[in-house]
Amino acid sequence: MRPTLIFAAVVSFLSASLPAHAGRLDLAVIQYTDARDLDAIAQALQGVDLMKITDSDRVESKLPALHAGWVVFNQSLAVAPGSNFANSTRLGNQRADVSGSINGSSVSVQIAILEGVKVGLRKYRESTYAGAGSVAGGVPRVIAVRQSKGKTQTAIKGRAKIEEYNYTTLIVARYVP
Repeated sequence: MRPTLIFAAVVSFLSASLPAHAGRLDLAVIQYTDARDLDAIAQALQGVDLMKITDSDRVESKLPALHAGWVVFNQSLAVAPGSNFANSTRLGNQRADVSGSINGSSVSVQIAILEGVKVGLRKYRESTYAGAGSVAGGVPRVIAVRQSKGKTQTAIKGRAKIEEYNYTTLIVARYVP
C-alpha cells in the first residue's frame, strides 16, 4: 500500500472519530509556595489566557495574585459537550493521565502524574489531582484547591532542622465551545 493512501486513511479515521462540534478544554495545575487569596486569583484569571501564562515551568504573569506560581501540568484537549474524555501524555520521565467528563457548563477532572519509571526496583512518585466545577463563560476558573500546611525535618551534616511549608495547589480549567 502506498504511504499516501495510508496517510489519507489515518486522516479520514481521525476526522471521523472527532466530533464536529467539539470544544477546547484547557487545564492547568498550578502550585504556590504560600497561602493565596482565592478571590484575588479568581479575579485575576478573568483577564488572562490560561495556556499563555502556563506555557513554561513558572506562571508568566505580572498580576500579583498569579505571580510566582509553579506550573505542575498544563494541557489543551478537544472535548465534546456531554461526553467523557481521557488522554495520556509523556514528557521525559513523566507521564500524565487525564480523565473526566463535561456536562453542560460543569467539568469533572482527574489528573495523575507519575514521575520516574514504575519498573522493577526503580523509584517513582505519583501525584493525583481531582476537581469539579463550572466552566461557564469561557474564562479560566479554579475548579479545585488543595492547601497543605505542615512541618518537615531535614538533616544536613548531622544537624536536624525543622522547616515549615505552606502550599496552595490549584486546578484551573477553561472550556471554549
